[in-house]
Amino acid sequence: MLVKILQFGTSWWSKAGSNPADPYRYTRRAAYFNSTGVRCGKKVRHHWLVRGLIRFNGVGDFNPNFPGRSIGQTFECSDIGFAFGGNRLLFERKARNAPTPGSYLVVISRERCGQFDFASGDWKSPATVTLAITELRDQQEAMLLMQPGDWVRSNLGIWQLRTFAQVRYGAALELSNELVSA
Repeated sequence: MLVKILQFGTSWWSKAGSNPADPYRYTRRAAYFNSTGVRCGKKVRHHWLVRGLIRFNGVGDFNPNFPGRSIGQTFECSDIGFAFGGNRLLFERKARNAPTPGSYLVVISRERCGQFDFASGDWKSPATVTLAITELRDQQEAMLLMQPGDWVRSNLGIWQLRTFAQVRYGAALELSNELVSA
């Protein structure tokens, strides 16, 4: 599966390799995780409605010191799995020759897109895949896999993923005035 990263979630953490004597414990053998989160004072908490995360391995094409460099990049990914009570998506390596992605990793939040009603069945298009959702009081964040034309609905209206040649990363969520058929 080819996925282009448009945004990352708020929460980042890592796990070192298991062997304390391994000189590559914190680099090649490490794993880096990203998911949704909300700020509680100085900390980021998960408060998941839907548990899920994305993972990068230390031997892949991801630099944990500069995660922003991966935004706009297309990666080869595993299929979405379910383990340890949540959705998992492994980003294996950057795709070569900039192929057209099958999906886009999109993160929506109340601050960017308005309030979402995650309890209703019609807040997203049927083809949109939910990786993780975090909600605490008025804070919300969701990590989604979307294809061009997919949409999400907030109190501000319908946000549709559109592709553009002139947009920096090739696609963007746009507030749409058109009616979207479910």
